[in-house]
Amino acid sequence: MNIRPCGPLACLIDCPSESVLSVAHTMRESGYFVDVVPSELSVLVTWDPVVAITHQQILELAHSAPEHLANDSGRLCEIPVSYDGADLADVALATGLSVAQVIELHTTTTFYAAFAGFAPGFMYCTGLASQLVLPRRSSPRVAVPAGSVAIADLYSAVYPIESPGGWHLLGTTTVPMFDIARNPVSFLSPGDTVRFVQVWS
Repeated sequence: MNIRPCGPLACLIDCPSESVLSVAHTMRESGYFVDVVPSELSVLVTWDPVVAITHQQILELAHSAPEHLANDSGRLCEIPVSYDGADLADVALATGLSVAQVIELHTTTTFYAAFAGFAPGFMYCTGLASQLVLPRRSSPRVAVPAGSVAIADLYSAVYPIESPGGWHLLGTTTVPMFDIARNPVSFLSPGDTVRFVQVWS
């Protein structure tokens, strides 16, 4: 792991992707930090000026994180999905699976909300079955509807708002991923366990 200063009251902890959730959890539990923001290969931490902590202490704290985060460290969040996505048949064709097998793999996988990005409420969920790992579409869409359940590379996610996007669309959900009137505003938080549940419209 490595520490990179980000001004006088923040730093970036570079760490392997499989350690991000554990390091972020350890940083939150320490009570030293105002904010802890995980990403794919790093964790950003910020602290109050009254907190006396050095970069070396932060690095030692990061190294003290358990190798794997316990599966029960976050909430269990179920997302109902109508598997009616525009790319469902193409995903089946590209992977050599049937549509039913694609749906079964997606619904029987336990995902973990790893980090947020791209848009408020867009949570990159890890754990995608290796049979479903595909690169992003060669031609992104100009507008992907809000609630679209999608996969790309190693991740699955739900588009929280209508936006451009290049992920493969498997289905749709009616659960709002981001709601400014809700507390918390994001339906998913890093560390949550995520299950996609098939429903029929």
